[in-house]
Amino acid sequence: MNSQAATKDPTRFHLPLFVWGVMLVSMAFAFTGWYQFHQYINDLKEERFEDMAQELKLAIETRMLAYEQVLRSGVGLFKASNGVSRSEWRTYVANAKLDKYYPGIQGVGFSQVVRKPQLQAFEAAVRAEGFPAFKVYPDGDRPIYHSILYLEPFDWRNQRAFGYDMYSEPRRRRAIDWATETGNAAISGKITLVQETGEDLQAGFLMYLPLYARDNAPSGDTLLGTVYAAFRMDDLIRGILGNRFTQLQLEIFDGGELIEDNLMFRSPRADSWRLQTELPIEMGGQKWLLHVGSNEDFLSQSEAFQSQLMLFMAVVFQLLMFYFLLSIAKARHQESLLSREIMNNESRFRLVVEASPSALIITNRRGVITLVNKHTEQLFGYTREELLGKSVNVLLPEALAKVHQGHMESYLANPIAKKMSLRDELYGRTKSGGLVPVEVGLTPIHFASGISVLATINDISVRRNIEEQRMAHTLELERINKELDSFAYIASHDLKSPLRGIEQLAQWIEEDLKGKLDPSTGKYLQLIQSRIQRMSQLLDGLLLYSRIGRAEESFSPVEVKSLIKDIFTLVAPPVGFNLKLCGEFSTINTAKVPLELVIRNLFSNAIKHHDKGEGEISVSVESCGDMLKFCVADDGPGIPAEYQEKVFNIFQTLKARDEVEGCGLGLSLVRKTVERYGGKVWLISQGRGCQFWFSWPKQLGAQKA
Repeated sequence: MNSQAATKDPTRFHLPLFVWGVMLVSMAFAFTGWYQFHQYINDLKEERFEDMAQELKLAIETRMLAYEQVLRSGVGLFKASNGVSRSEWRTYVANAKLDKYYPGIQGVGFSQVVRKPQLQAFEAAVRAEGFPAFKVYPDGDRPIYHSILYLEPFDWRNQRAFGYDMYSEPRRRRAIDWATETGNAAISGKITLVQETGEDLQAGFLMYLPLYARDNAPSGDTLLGTVYAAFRMDDLIRGILGNRFTQLQLEIFDGGELIEDNLMFRSPRADSWRLQTELPIEMGGQKWLLHVGSNEDFLSQSEAFQSQLMLFMAVVFQLLMFYFLLSIAKARHQESLLSREIMNNESRFRLVVEASPSALIITNRRGVITLVNKHTEQLFGYTREELLGKSVNVLLPEALAKVHQGHMESYLANPIAKKMSLRDELYGRTKSGGLVPVEVGLTPIHFASGISVLATINDISVRRNIEEQRMAHTLELERINKELDSFAYIASHDLKSPLRGIEQLAQWIEEDLKGKLDPSTGKYLQLIQSRIQRMSQLLDGLLLYSRIGRAEESFSPVEVKSLIKDIFTLVAPPVGFNLKLCGEFSTINTAKVPLELVIRNLFSNAIKHHDKGEGEISVSVESCGDMLKFCVADDGPGIPAEYQEKVFNIFQTLKARDEVEGCGLGLSLVRKTVERYGGKVWLISQGRGCQFWFSWPKQLGAQKA
C-alpha cells in the first residue's frame, strides 16, 4: 500500500522547476528596467525645473538690461543738448511708454549734483520754475547733495521724492559712488522708496547711470548728476513673472545669503517646496540671491502616468509570462496523456465521423473503403455493407476511375489536408449510375496501423444552381450598365441639341437688336446664354459622373509633379494666381485621367470661389503606407463648418449660380472618383483658406491586376 502511495500519478500535473527559474530572471530584468525608467522621469522633472529657473534668471537679467538702456537714452538726451528742461524730460519719458514697454519702473528721473555753496541758488532756481515750496531734504549740512530734480511720471507718489537728497542715505550713496567710479549702471541695495506710503509697502531699489561733463573722464569732480530709475520690487517681479512662470515660487534676497532682513520679494505661495534651487545674480555692483522653488511636477499627464504604466506593464508582463510558461507545461503534460490514449480515441473518432453532416469515407493506402457514415449511404444509395472492403472507384465516374490510382499515389507521397481541384467539376457516381456534383476535401489520418485518407464529400447541387443564377444576374447587370451608358450619352446629346438652338436664337436676337437693346433686355439675353452654358456643363458633368467606375482604365507611370504643373497650366488661372508645390513628388503607376480629373476640379473650385483677384494654391504630397495623401490648399474665403460636408453633395453650391458659374458637380466628381479607387477625401477649413485632402493608391495598376 505504501509503495502504491509513493508511485507518482502520471495523470496529475506538476509545475516544472525551469518555470520558476525563468520567472525569477524575467522579474529581475523587468523591475530593474522599471526602476531605471522611474529615475529617468524624476531626473527629467528636476531638469525641467532647473531650466525654467534659469529662464527666470535670464528674464530678470534681460529686463534689467532693458531698463539700463532706458537710462542710457536719458544720458544721451543730456549729452545731445546744452540743457534739458523739465518739459523736455517729461516728453522723453512719456514717449518711452514705460507702462507698456517697461513695466515695473516707478519712475525715471534725474538727480543733480549740488555742492554746498550752490544749494541756495539751486533751490531758488527750482522755485522759480513754479514750485514755491521746493526744498532739498533731509535737512543737514553736507558738502555734496544729489537732489532729485526731474522725476516722471510726476504723479502724487513720485512728488513725494521731489527734492530728496539721495546722497544722504548710505545705500543710495554707495551705489552712486560705484556708478561714478566705474561709469557703468549701478544698482542700490534693498531700500524703502521715499514714494512709499503706509499702504502696500514694498521693498525697492534704484538704478543709477552717471552723467559727466562733456568729454571728461569719469570722476567725482566731473559728475553733473545721475539718470536713475526707481523700482518697487513686487511690481517689478510680478511684471516679469506674468503668466510665464506660474509653476515657480520665488524669493529674492539682497546680497548672497538667505537672511530674512535682506528679503526683497516673496511669492504669495512661497512655503515648503519639493524642488528648489539657489541662483546668484550680480548686476551693477550688487548681488541678489534667487531662491526658486516649486511643488509642481513639470511633467505632462502622460509622462507622470508613464512610470505607473511601466510598473503595471511589468506586472502584467510577468503574469502573462507565467501564464505562457504554465500553458506550455500543461500542453506538454497533455501531449503525454494524449499519446497514451491514442488507441482509445479511434473509437471516439468513429462516433464523430458518424455524426458529421457531410458524407465521410476513409480509405487505406490502396484505396479500399474502411469506414463510411450514414450520409454516405444517403448520398450514393449504397448500404454500408455494400461499400466496406470495396475500392473507392465504385463511387467515381468511369473516366476518373481509370486514373484515380495514380492520383492516389501522388497524394500519399505528400499527404496534406487539401481540397481537390476547383478548376474541374467533380462528380460522384450513385448506385443507380447517376452523377452528382460534389465537393471533395482530403485529410490524411495517422492510425496505429498506418496512414489512411479521410474524404469529406458534400453535395453541391443546390450551390451549383445558385451560382448559375448569380452568373445570369451578373450578365443581366452588365447589359443594363451598357444600356445606361448608352442612355446617358444619347440623353446628353439629344438635350444639348435644343440647347444649342436656343443659344443660336439668343445670339441672333442680340445681333439683330445690337444697339437697340435697353440694359435690362441685354442683361436677360446674357443670363439666357449663361444658363445655357451652365446646362451644357451640367449635362457633361452628369455624363462623366455616370461613367465613373465603368469606363475602361489604362495604367501607366505618372510623374506627379509634372502632372500637377500641366493641370494648373491647363486650367488657365487668372493673372495673380500662383502654384506652390511642397513635399516629395514621386512617380507612381496609376490611372492618369481620373487623377487629373480630381486635381483639375480642385484647382477650378479654388480659383472660381476665390474672393480676391489674386491668390496662391499650394499642393503637398505625403506618403502614408500604400497611399499618397494629397493636399490642395488655397487662401480664399474658406468654408463654414456647417457646409463642409454638404459641398460634396451633387448639385450643391454655396453661392447662387448667377454669382459663381458652376453646375454643382465638381466636388461630387472628386469624391466619387477618389472613393472609386479606394481613397478618401476630406476638407479642413478654419477661417480663411481651405485644405482639400484626398488619398490615392501608389500602385493602382498593381492593385487592379
